[in-house]
Amino acid sequence: MYSLTHPNNQNQVFQSLPWPQVYKIIHLVMQTVFTNICERMGRSQVLSVFQRGTVIGYHLCNKSSREISSLLNIPQSPVSCIIRTWKCLGTTATQPRSGSPHKLTERGQRMLRRIVRRGRQLSAESIATDLQTSCGLQISSRTVRRELHGMRFHGRAAASKPYITKCNAERRMQWCKACRHWTLEQWRRVLWSDESRFSIWQSDGRVWVWRLPGERYLSDCIVCKVWWRRDYGVGLFFRSWAWPLVPVKGTLNASAYQDILDNSRLPTLWEQFGAGPFLFQHDCAPVHKARSIKKWMTESGVDELVWPAQSPDLNP
Repeated sequence: MYSLTHPNNQNQVFQSLPWPQVYKIIHLVMQTVFTNICERMGRSQVLSVFQRGTVIGYHLCNKSSREISSLLNIPQSPVSCIIRTWKCLGTTATQPRSGSPHKLTERGQRMLRRIVRRGRQLSAESIATDLQTSCGLQISSRTVRRELHGMRFHGRAAASKPYITKCNAERRMQWCKACRHWTLEQWRRVLWSDESRFSIWQSDGRVWVWRLPGERYLSDCIVCKVWWRRDYGVGLFFRSWAWPLVPVKGTLNASAYQDILDNSRLPTLWEQFGAGPFLFQHDCAPVHKARSIKKWMTESGVDELVWPAQSPDLNP
C-alpha cells in the first residue's frame, strides 16, 4: 500500500492509475450532472413521451438540434437536453428533481379546476375544504392559491353590470334584430331624449391622488362628497340639433315631465326641419310610462320608438 505523504510515493500512485478509464468516468459524471442541470432549467416546458421519442428519431436521422427545434416548434434547449440524456443514460424519461413533489396529482388538479369553475366566488379556505371532502386531500389555502396561479387563475375584483332579467334580455335581443337593418335615414328621424344628473360641486367620479404609505386619510388625499349640490336636467337632440337643457327642480313627476314636453313643442318639430314624421325616444322610466303621458302622446300625434326595459342609457 502506498503512502501519499512522500512525493515519490504519490508519483508512483498517479502513474499506476488507469487514466483512460478515469477520464471516461469523469466525463460520464460531468455529462450526467450537466444533463440534470439542463433538465431543471427547462422544467417550465415538459415534453410528452411522444415528443421526446420524436426528438430522438430526428436525431437518429442526422438532424441537428436547431433543425429539430424548428420542425417540432419547441425551444432548442429542451431538444439538446433530451439528446444528452439519451446519450448518457439511454432513456428519455425525465430524471428525478430536487424538492418535494406536487401535493396535487393530475386528478386533484382537475378537481380543483372544476370546483373553481363551479364557484368563482369561493375563498381559498372553502376550496381547500371542498378538496378534502371530495378527494380526501389535506392541503392548505396557500397551496390552493399556488396551484390556481399555476393554472392562470388569479383573484380579481368582479366586474359589475346592471342586473338584467332573462325576459328583458330576450326583448332587447328581439329589438336589436328588428332594427339591425334600419337605414341611416330611418335613424335620422328619431328624436332622442334622456335625463341626467349634474354635480355643480365637483366631479363625483373616482379621483386619483399620489400618496405615500400611511397617507390615505391625509387632508390633501381626501375628496369630500356632498349630496345637496346636484341638479337634474332633461335634454333632447335630433340629428345635429340639440334642444337647450331643461333643468328639473325637485323630483321629476308626470306633471313636470308633461310641462317639459309641452314647452318643447314636439308636434311641430318635424315641420321646422322638414323631416317628415319622427319617432320620439325616451326610456322606460316610470314617469315616462304614466297614463297622463301616454294620453298626451296620443292626443299630440307623437309616435314613440319602442324601447326595451333595462336598455343602456344614451351616450351620444
